[in-house]
Amino acid sequence: MHSQKKKSKKTINSFFYENRLNLRNKKICVVIPDNTRPAHHKEILPLLSRHLKKVSSRFYFIVALGMHRPLTKSELKNFLGDKFFCRNTVLQHSLSNLSGLGRINDVPAYINANIIGCDVIITLSVVEPHLYAGFSGGVKCIAIGLGGPETILYTHSVEFLNKKGVRIGNIQTNPFQRFIWKVAQNLNKDIYSLNIVNNFQKDIMFISFGEAKISFDKAVHFARDLVSYPVREKFDLVFVGCDYPKEKSFYQASRLFNYMLEAVPVVRRGGGIFVFAGLKNSLSRAEKNFEALLKKENIPLNYTFNKPGEHRAYKVIEASKFARLGIISSCLYKKFPYVKFFKNYKDALSWARIKIKKVEQIAVIPSGFSFLPKNV
Repeated sequence: MHSQKKKSKKTINSFFYENRLNLRNKKICVVIPDNTRPAHHKEILPLLSRHLKKVSSRFYFIVALGMHRPLTKSELKNFLGDKFFCRNTVLQHSLSNLSGLGRINDVPAYINANIIGCDVIITLSVVEPHLYAGFSGGVKCIAIGLGGPETILYTHSVEFLNKKGVRIGNIQTNPFQRFIWKVAQNLNKDIYSLNIVNNFQKDIMFISFGEAKISFDKAVHFARDLVSYPVREKFDLVFVGCDYPKEKSFYQASRLFNYMLEAVPVVRRGGGIFVFAGLKNSLSRAEKNFEALLKKENIPLNYTFNKPGEHRAYKVIEASKFARLGIISSCLYKKFPYVKFFKNYKDALSWARIKIKKVEQIAVIPSGFSFLPKNV
């Protein structure tokens, strides 16, 4: 990976050399993901900071939290690095500091007010398969990561998620993608994007840095080739690993149930999907709403799933109609009508052999977030 680090550094150096005149003396906002995204903050951000100091004294970094809770000072230092945190201006997205952009593609668009006053935006993003956006990365961290509650809840509503084209792996005809790029366009600013593609071990495999859409498209092309695997048959059981750092959260790990079903189903109807996850019992507001709803056995047919986090419960419930769902975790045990918890894979396999009529074909997928099934 040493050669890749050299390539990454060269890519960043080249970008700043080629764009030094466009950046000179400009007010620059660098939008960065929070600690749930493996964006190699400690390696990348000091490089960006050193280059930015050469072209402007007016730049700052803002953590794109979406509706996640703000990070503590200790957490910020831990994932950004103590020196970087102390030597740079680091803001966090605040849901109380918003500017309205009107309705964009019929979505109520609100965005962090700090982005409005800058001249140039640089985004740092991880490009990987995403259940709604097709692939994450690009300007998603602006429109969603710095979005207001109305924007985020609308684009994560059952109605929006059921729109044709909103699915994992789809970029070209995806209403989610159309919305986030329209937001970027309406800001009427120079927007550049540094997009990272990791392998399942979270090492950098590819990096692109340049005009936002061009950079994103290059990264998606590489990521799609890297993570796409042909599926020749549907399996009776699928055991799938949840990647760090998402494996700490049941809310995040539960996404893999849908990943195994929505592009090309990996498991047969009535089969089982079991996700390995470390899990910690720390709950944000969205996670609390998610778990509270999953504990209810009888949810009214007209329920709207409109509270933060409830969209994820909706997707889990939909997946449970197709397959048996399980979480394998030695760290945490919870009880839900839609998802069964197990201490180890042997318990899960024994339970599956009793509950599922035929268990012959079993798939093991080490890294669920680095896996995009495709038809042969």
